Amino acid sequence: MTVSKSILAVSSIAFVLIFGGGIYILTQINELARPLTEKIASDVLGVNVSIGEMDIRLKERRVYVRNIEIDNPEGFSKPHIMTIDNVAVALSAVAQKSVDIEDVNVQGTDIYLEVTPKGTNLSKLQKNMKSSEADGPVEEAVKVIIRRFALNNATVHPSVTLMSTRDVKALELPPILLTDIGTKENGILAREAVSQVMQPVIKFVAEKAGEAGYYEGLSADKLKEIGMTEFDQIKTQINQEVDKFKDLFNKD
Repeated sequence: MTVSKSILAVSSIAFVLIFGGGIYILTQINELARPLTEKIASDVLGVNVSIGEMDIRLKERRVYVRNIEIDNPEGFSKPHIMTIDNVAVALSAVAQKSVDIEDVNVQGTDIYLEVTPKGTNLSKLQKNMKSSEADGPVEEAVKVIIRRFALNNATVHPSVTLMSTRDVKALELPPILLTDIGTKENGILAREAVSQVMQPVIKFVAEKAGEAGYYEGLSADKLKEIGMTEFDQIKTQINQEVDKFKDLFNKD
């Protein structure tokens, strides 16, 4: 989720932080944990991920991550797709092959949406996740449960190449809340956890971007690839026409 300053969260980096390395990460000093976490996150998302700072406090059962940058997928112009200011993770229980996370709180996410005739960078990131390689031996050994995940203070910054000349404003997103990830299965692998977080986050952001009219000019096929239903497409087109009418009226 670029999530520079930081999605899409995403947001998945907080999970990869714990999931990817499991107990190994939690028992190493921060200097060793950070590059390992960056590598795992990059492998899962299919783009380079960098972390500015990681602070693991085992006695407090807390992990803090700051200044996360997720690079844009190949074929897009901006350096990052998402940046994240802060991620706070509260651990409930840590065992040899399981990590029970009570809460993940993500604050200050900036999503840099790009729309081209070939689609969006969000949809490309989603495809990268689906096609990435299977879990490695370290990840396979650790099962994860996330009781609560909250993404707050997220902003979508559109760079829309198909948009008309009217002003395109940034979009402030409402909080995104996910609960009970992996609880039914009594824990899931790292890649599954990332997917169960990032897929709904990307879908939510894509829907809000459509409502804001950011997909104006995008073909029906590409809208479908983004995951918009026929009804969503019609609603988006209506909103676009209403906006055009408002702009025309305001000029008069």
